[in-house]
Amino acid sequence: MPEISASAFAADFFHIQEELEKIRESGARSIHVDVMDGHFVPLFGFNQPWIRQMIEWDSMCGDIHLMAKLNDKLIKDFLELPIQRLTVHVEAAEAEILKTYLIQICEAGVEAGLAISPWTQVEKLKGFLPYVNEILIMSCNPGTEGAVFQEQTYERIRNVHNMLESEKTACRIAVDGGLDEERALLCIKNGAERVIIGRAFLRSDDRKGMVKRVREASFGNL
Repeated sequence: MPEISASAFAADFFHIQEELEKIRESGARSIHVDVMDGHFVPLFGFNQPWIRQMIEWDSMCGDIHLMAKLNDKLIKDFLELPIQRLTVHVEAAEAEILKTYLIQICEAGVEAGLAISPWTQVEKLKGFLPYVNEILIMSCNPGTEGAVFQEQTYERIRNVHNMLESEKTACRIAVDGGLDEERALLCIKNGAERVIIGRAFLRSDDRKGMVKRVREASFGNL
């Protein structure tokens, strides 16, 4: 069944707890938390102390997305937090080092996600598929203010879906970046199993309805 997550980065930071409450009350599966380092991507995002407080408030905040250059300390620090999923970028480390980090994430009992940016060929994912639980397809340039949804995302979802079938890999496909409900449903129609929506979700007057419609989405009834 397709699932919806909401992005904490889209929240109004003057009313962060109120915004997170909106997500929790909507029935969304998780609160997606972006960590940005200002180097791998231009912006800065959440840090470990803030995330620890968020998870203490509700464990659904344990879906962490590192938009950052990877190193041993960064991985270690986040694996010390009580998180459920840690997603790293395929572009964020050399192949052998990245493979080591993915193995460490899995051995820590945390779901390993692997994100891919719009400009990266999907074939780059192939060597890492045995070590990941979810592929996160970025549908706009990550960590960039005002980034727009890339229409080729739908084709990329299909390409990754075909790759997973060819490799006989049981791995979910998620999509993040510039989504609204219409785009999210089209992503699901093309093979995504989880969609991450930010501003369009938090600004909606029908968040519960959006969650329900996404969960009921299938190839046959869109």
